Amino acid sequence: MKAFDKNLAIVTGGGSGIGRSLALALAKQGASVAVTDVNEQRANEVAGEIRGMGKDAWGIAVDHSDKEAVKKFADRFIKEHGCPDVMCLNAGVGHSAPLERITLEDWEWVLGVNLWGVIYMLHFFTPEMIKRQSGKILITSSLAGITPIPGMAPYCTSKFALVGLTESLSSELAAHNITVSAICPGYINTNIVRDGKIDLRDGKGASKAEEAVKFYATKGVSPDIVARDGLRALRRKISIMPTPLHAWPQYLLHRLSPSFYVWAFKQGWKRGLPFGR
Repeated sequence: MKAFDKNLAIVTGGGSGIGRSLALALAKQGASVAVTDVNEQRANEVAGEIRGMGKDAWGIAVDHSDKEAVKKFADRFIKEHGCPDVMCLNAGVGHSAPLERITLEDWEWVLGVNLWGVIYMLHFFTPEMIKRQSGKILITSSLAGITPIPGMAPYCTSKFALVGLTESLSSELAAHNITVSAICPGYINTNIVRDGKIDLRDGKGASKAEEAVKFYATKGVSPDIVARDGLRALRRKISIMPTPLHAWPQYLLHRLSPSFYVWAFKQGWKRGLPFGR
């Protein structure tokens, strides 16, 4: 039997990148999948790919930063399909800039999608899992959620919060036979940098955004690897899963010597690494 055979799954932010890979991987392992995305066309395209594999799938436009939109989605989904067996809470946005160029609107945007988007889904769906006494929840955090990175204050704040949320709920919900895991991806070839807000500059004030986009496109690992590791974490009940292999040295360095890690990044930031200030 396949790992997620006959499971009903929801993947948020499933229209591209890691979300798309998670949705397809779940379908290959036997699940029917609801794919949500702020971009309806992307959601429908991925749902179409899954139906082409012979599994049920639905593409649904949802702005996960909008509480009422998430509530409406949850009410309709539970009424039509019942409680999901698996939720992959993956919807997220990228942001990078020095503190003095970050607006309050930037903070609200990043935290609204990355953190509150997850909280809303948990709020409206998890009580149903508790009633049923079973479920699996995978939260997409980031390497920036387990190792602090300068120039990414809102993003790091949101992703560190997701790690804390995961560890708290992993202990709490185990009593209800609900597994909660977080994947913490490093450099992945997705649209998150291209679609995000990147305001990094070199010493002369020229934008370094394109350099960042190129780096992720050429050096980033396939999101399929992240999806594989994420679903493995769920199956094995691993709370926090850094991925892929290149994420581990940075993670372990921070774990072993937080002071040295911060010192090293201070030196790099002063020199405009990796993409400028």
